[in-house]
Amino acid sequence: MAAAKKKTVPWHRAAPAPLVLLSGGEDVLLRNARTRIVTAVRRKHPDIEPVRLSAASYEPGALPGAAAPSLFSAHGLVLVSDLQSMSDAFLADALAYAADPNPDVVVVLEHRGGNRGAKLLKALAAADAPTVDTAVLKSEADRQRYAQDSFSRAKREITADGLAALMNALGSDLSELDAGVRQLLADTEGPVDAATVDRYYGGRVEATGFKVADAAAAGRAGEALALLRHALATGADPVPVVAAVAAKLRGLAKVQGLPGSSGALAAELGMAPWQVDRAKREMRSWNEVALGRAILAAAEADEAVKGGGRDPEYAAERLVAFVAEQSRVR
Repeated sequence: MAAAKKKTVPWHRAAPAPLVLLSGGEDVLLRNARTRIVTAVRRKHPDIEPVRLSAASYEPGALPGAAAPSLFSAHGLVLVSDLQSMSDAFLADALAYAADPNPDVVVVLEHRGGNRGAKLLKALAAADAPTVDTAVLKSEADRQRYAQDSFSRAKREITADGLAALMNALGSDLSELDAGVRQLLADTEGPVDAATVDRYYGGRVEATGFKVADAAAAGRAGEALALLRHALATGADPVPVVAAVAAKLRGLAKVQGLPGSSGALAAELGMAPWQVDRAKREMRSWNEVALGRAILAAAEADEAVKGGGRDPEYAAERLVAFVAEQSRVR
């Protein structure tokens, strides 16, 4: 008999079923998928309170007990976390339950990854339980797609420059990005552009660092130094600013001389398509030798601001001025 093929759905299509597996370790996606299921169950049964179990600290009999009909309601909701660390007692009870689940109870099982519980995962597939993809979004391109898709599902527009500004400010952390998307959707109307994003998040250190890097790479020394000095005067750490400049230069080096569409290159280089487009445009004011010198200077500045130099702020200013100068060398 052929092995059962698991049904995988994205987190935003998570829905109640007698057995649902949330598979992957991305906290934001796990929370969002879990919330969707709980909300859908409560829409039909407003008085239901979820029973929460941990597969790691499991007491024998807890799962069948929680999923059994009660005197007050035939329906129920059970949320089980930590399947990746499940105890033997949980594995035994879960295998038995998967063979004969209660159709009136929704049991949500969260497995963050690893080999523990492989037998149970096969049993869930055999039971036709849907698997919700909550895998970690490792690349910036994946996080950028998450933000774009969130606006699309809400039937809202975010412009290309708005998305770039949002990623510059919040794109390194999915939890912060998710919160930022939610705030923009709740607090604004109409298209979200760079000016809108800047009103909410333009003061973040990350955003300031990218603004400095963009101005320096474009040869706008005065603007870059003014942004940097303002950031330093208001307490910003030079380390993330130098890191942003170094990241900008690495992005330029990645696309240098590469043919192909932005979409294809983005997948190959681990960048978002808008980053590839911007880097290609910016490379027009650079040559290979100047870019190499700037990258070496960024490495030296990185060491200086992390304790290798006497004056981190001076090291950051020197880097920014040097990068702006090199971008004009043809």
